[in-house]
Amino acid sequence: MKPDVVCVGVITIDTIASVERYPGEDERVIADQIVRAGGGPAAVSAVALARQGVSVAIVGTIGDDADGREVMRIFEREGVDSSGVSVGPNPTAGSVIVASREHHSRAISTRQPPIQNTPNSYAVSLASQAKWIHCDHVGITQLSALDISRGKGPLISFDAGYGVETFDASLVDLFVPTDRQMAMRHPGLSLEEALKKDSSVGQNIVVATRGSQGSAAISNGKYYEAKGFNVEVLSTLGAGDVFHGALVAQMVQGYEISVALLRANAVAAISCRGLDGQSAIPTLSELENYLEKNS
Repeated sequence: MKPDVVCVGVITIDTIASVERYPGEDERVIADQIVRAGGGPAAVSAVALARQGVSVAIVGTIGDDADGREVMRIFEREGVDSSGVSVGPNPTAGSVIVASREHHSRAISTRQPPIQNTPNSYAVSLASQAKWIHCDHVGITQLSALDISRGKGPLISFDAGYGVETFDASLVDLFVPTDRQMAMRHPGLSLEEALKKDSSVGQNIVVATRGSQGSAAISNGKYYEAKGFNVEVLSTLGAGDVFHGALVAQMVQGYEISVALLRANAVAAISCRGLDGQSAIPTLSELENYLEKNS
């Protein structure tokens, strides 16, 4: 089956611990919860898309190890086509994350993603058939190997996670940084002015995530804002990645940008009820039930 969306980029297995406070030097604190779960911006977005009822495939590189095999089991369980995943010589990427409730923050020690293999023939075929390609900061470097560029093949969405201050937003159809990143890109401009500047130059849709405040966008020269949702937050880990996948899902499903933003905000908020980035992502029916009660 042709995928509606192909996510390209980082795939990880993470270990996450929830503690009241960070330990001091040589100190041990007791975690009230420790989980191992799938992570990585592209992978989390792929799971969000699948749970929203969108056919999705993932392209990236894992290691020939236990973590890599666990990754593939997760994708199979979630209904994500993993035929475009390559196995490289280095270990599967992963992080150890300690989330502090006292500081509402997290400390991360990470193993960098392996050097990405050249996309295999399945990945190239999947990408050529998709409606959208969604990339993270690693996936954006793989587009030429997939023979994809703006205006040539699928629409391109970019999760602007790292190094976006000088990124050429005209290379993608949907550019999604944070409000803080927009402030770094355009010092002195309001968020609306900054979004309009990038969208005008790129002739595309530019969206800024705003944490618990929701999101904002410029599409066809018009400014939109969508509220956030209040939930009992266990962790915000992966919430941005969930938002990106959910936003593309709403656009695939034909929602106008104002509605798509609101629905993606809700998906991301609900996901914060879980300690990891994937477990609490709602299904489409769960999203509809939530919105019916909270709109």
